[in-house]
Amino acid sequence: MIKKTVEPTGDVCVKFTEDELAKLNIKQGDKFSIRETDEGILLEKFAIVDIDLSECSREILEFLIQDSCDKDVSVNEVISEVLEKGLEQYK
Repeated sequence: MIKKTVEPTGDVCVKFTEDELAKLNIKQGDKFSIRETDEGILLEKFAIVDIDLSECSREILEFLIQDSCDKDVSVNEVISEVLEKGLEQYK
C-alpha cells in the first residue's frame, strides 16, 4: 500500500515517485475516479475500452446520436454513461 499526504496548493495534486509510477503502471495522462472510503480516498484508474461502432445496429447508433443531442454532450459521454449504468448492475 502506498500512502500519500495531499498538500494544500490550491489544486489537488498527488505526487508519485518514478518507482511508484512504474509499480502502479501509471503514465502521464491517465485518468482516475476518486471514491471516499473509511480509511481515506481510493483512486481507481480508468480503463480504455475500444468499441467498434460499425458493429452496432442503426437503431443503437440513432439512440446514441439522439441522446447526445438531447443532453448536449458528446457521443463518447453517452457511451460512457450507458456502460457505467450497465456495469453497476454487476456490482
